[in-house]
Amino acid sequence: MIYSYVEAPAIDFGAINHLFENLDLILANRRKIMFHRKYRTIKISGIFAGGLYVGMHRMTLGNLLHLWKHTEWHTGTRYYFNIIGTPLSGSNHSWWYDTATKKCDCGKYYNGKYHFLGLAKPALDYLKWHELYREPSKLTIFDLVKQLQRSK
Repeated sequence: MIYSYVEAPAIDFGAINHLFENLDLILANRRKIMFHRKYRTIKISGIFAGGLYVGMHRMTLGNLLHLWKHTEWHTGTRYYFNIIGTPLSGSNHSWWYDTATKKCDCGKYYNGKYHFLGLAKPALDYLKWHELYREPSKLTIFDLVKQLQRSK
């Protein structure tokens, strides 16, 4: 019998927490981040969309900002930063930051209509055309926050 599985990348909770501790600053500078390649291509371990039969796709800060603005990766007080699962059964596991509780949490994504594909499809569709194969920035989220704080 052949078994298939996909393993989630490690999550760098230090970097993820720094991202969300500075969420207001980052969202306020969204245009600047999206304009400068060195900012929008910052990678943070733990930001991804992946699953069985669709592969693992790590995302950049720019990808995440786009998804938060245009898809259900941001709904109400939740800012999703990853999902892993399968399109066949819809089974999934995702992580999000909740601005109401100021904490990261995890669970199953379900919007009343879709499971895994509700978050994964818009991310995978976007990643097909935007910076999937480009070189990531040498900057970190910590560098970005320092630079944005200095430019206030």
